[in-house]
Amino acid sequence: MNGQKGAVLIMVLWVIALLSMIGGYFTLETTLRRNLSFSQWNMLRAKLAIESVLNLVTPHIRPFGQEENETEEKEFIVPDGSIYKIKIGGETLSFSIEDERGKLDINKASDEELEDFFQGLLGKTQGTMVSDSILDWRDNDDDSRPDGAEKDFYEDLSPPYTPANSRFLLLEQLLLVKGVDPDIYWGPIKWVESDSKDDKASWQGGLQDLVTIYNGSQEMIEDIAAQPLIDILGKEYFKDAQGLGTLRFKTCAYQSCYQIFFKKVGSAKTGFTLVHWQQMPRFQ
Repeated sequence: MNGQKGAVLIMVLWVIALLSMIGGYFTLETTLRRNLSFSQWNMLRAKLAIESVLNLVTPHIRPFGQEENETEEKEFIVPDGSIYKIKIGGETLSFSIEDERGKLDINKASDEELEDFFQGLLGKTQGTMVSDSILDWRDNDDDSRPDGAEKDFYEDLSPPYTPANSRFLLLEQLLLVKGVDPDIYWGPIKWVESDSKDDKASWQGGLQDLVTIYNGSQEMIEDIAAQPLIDILGKEYFKDAQGLGTLRFKTCAYQSCYQIFFKKVGSAKTGFTLVHWQQMPRFQ
């Protein structure tokens, strides 16, 4: 009799454990579904808010070289990286817009330009490694430069991969290049102006704030270039600003930060065409 009671008790305990597991599973599934729905909802809200802001502000972006109208001056946005704020959907959205022609184009820059810039920014040893590796990445041969890297180097990594041997299609490909680590790419790289009397950093950022694939020229616009570019490179690499190039819109909304590259098209009232949309986790 006692043995039968013990067997029944064990079965009851097993049933309770099984029901607890099933209940826990459904609780977990419900939580995951709720969190997923919440995340997707926030992504949709952010996407719609950003598209609305772009539609609102694009007609007010003033091309470089355009004469100022004193009566309308406050209605214009200058794509120089200044921070703007706008209230939309009950939320205040801070954003900046910058013309990519103020950055060094890693697809168009000459060997000498890349070498001068990276040596000036990162020092001779690491700067030469990065410039040689970028040149090896974008050329169409497998001959490595003295401090660069080609197929044999990347295939020995874990996990292995193959260099493009072509132009950069995304700026983030720089993170695959020998010598470029996340600390350099995202920053902060602290830069002190050459004529500064103290060691206080006058600029902090990463390679993603200094280089681009959307300039389309070896030359940059000095008025909107970051201080390290101006300090390192000579006047021959800069030109006067005219019109608008590819623009970068930066903002953070909900749990993510966004970089949207776009071009203004048609007349002032027409709108924009999307070049590249990038979403990143919001760490702060």
